[in-house]
Amino acid sequence: MREALTGDPLDVLARWVADAASAGLPLPSTMTLATADAGGVPHARTVLVTAINPGGVSFHSSVPTTKTRDLAANPRASAVFHWPALGRQVVLQGTAAQLDPATSQAAFPTRPRQLQLLAWVYEALAPGLAAPGYEVEPGAVEHAFDDAADHHPGTPPMPPSWTTIRLVPEQIDFWQAGAELSPPGKTRFVIGDGHTWRCFPVLP
Repeated sequence: MREALTGDPLDVLARWVADAASAGLPLPSTMTLATADAGGVPHARTVLVTAINPGGVSFHSSVPTTKTRDLAANPRASAVFHWPALGRQVVLQGTAAQLDPATSQAAFPTRPRQLQLLAWVYEALAPGLAAPGYEVEPGAVEHAFDDAADHHPGTPPMPPSWTTIRLVPEQIDFWQAGAELSPPGKTRFVIGDGHTWRCFPVLP
């Protein structure tokens, strides 16, 4: 049975992520983030969301990457959460930007060691590879990763190039699967004056 959705859509999204985790689905907080560069060329990739709160949806990245270059030129972005096993999908549209360094400093120690070391790989290799279409020498990533592990046997400090990005949605669509004899449904939330949300059904 489809759920009737009301209230703050970011609260609903956080609850749906928790439902996916409780169901044992792998990487339940993974979302596909779509950006476009200044010329309108689209790019999409999956990112691991680390916070969902009234301010928006947050994840982490290094600078420069394709996503950070895109967002610097065009802050408009869209994102999709999809849990096929639960018959649920959420699509967000809004703007994204980097948060203050203090937010990243607080978050970095909580990341898995592999991702901490990967951030240092970007720190080592990205300065010379800032242009789109760059190429990495074979073995360079592995060498930089091992070098970071050797230099930081404990918890590494946050590299200067690591950042936190928040997507602030203006529209959120919640899609729910139907059954054999009932259609799927979609509920749209749109932010209005006074930063209040209104919701209404739309075609699925």
